[in-house]
Amino acid sequence: MKGEKVMSEQKKTVLITGGAMGQGRAHAVKYAQNGFNVVLADMLDPEDERFQETIKELNELGAEVLAVKANICSTPDMENLFAKSWEKFGRLDVVIANAGVINFGNTWELTDEQVEKVINIDLIGTWRTNKYAAQYMRKQGFGRIINIASTSGMYGTPQLATYCMAKWGVRGLTKTLAQELKGTGIVVNTICPTKVKTPMCETESYVKFINDLTGNDFKNWQEMYDGVPFLDVEDISDMVYWLGTSRAGGKFSGRDLGLDLGTLQQ
Repeated sequence: MKGEKVMSEQKKTVLITGGAMGQGRAHAVKYAQNGFNVVLADMLDPEDERFQETIKELNELGAEVLAVKANICSTPDMENLFAKSWEKFGRLDVVIANAGVINFGNTWELTDEQVEKVINIDLIGTWRTNKYAAQYMRKQGFGRIINIASTSGMYGTPQLATYCMAKWGVRGLTKTLAQELKGTGIVVNTICPTKVKTPMCETESYVKFINDLTGNDFKNWQEMYDGVPFLDVEDISDMVYWLGTSRAGGKFSGRDLGLDLGTLQQ
């Protein structure tokens, strides 16, 4: 592509939502290790100690980092995030829509507030990220958008109706946007991991959910990690990096890639 040739000498840039901790941090480290500049968007303030730890690690790896406090549920925040990223780096090679939340409850027990929270963040927030990623990538004539969904968005999982609805929706968004971007040099794909060792899973409510799902009686998340297969964040980051950078990763669009530890587990 013409735009790609013009930018070929510049350092590549990745933008990651939910980038301060957990999966987002692991993705950022993987890209920084391989020469990318990194834009981190998160609900945390960049001065937060946890965010600062991530920024410091990326700087030590040689990455230039733009850290922005941004709520993916806010159109002004996302407009500002992408405008700042473009102003600073002049390109967006990869955008990873990683930010998300989870809650639990049987379908008949859920409140409007529980449903709306997860849908607004996990689905509408991902749409908003994809919207601005597509706008800026169309300017340059290339790019890769990677949406983080879940195996729960492929199979369904008891007590995760809100999460399943949102992640199924993300898959539909991915397939639609991929069709809309045919022939533009931009590809869009979804990664659907099973359970992952992140702070989101290290809560009493998540341990209870796993106990209900599996019939176990884990007392804490450490016991849970020892007793049930979980992905490490690096497992996902390896796939996210391959999708975002490899020649083969640019040869398909609108696809779901399940990372289920080979067990089809939810």
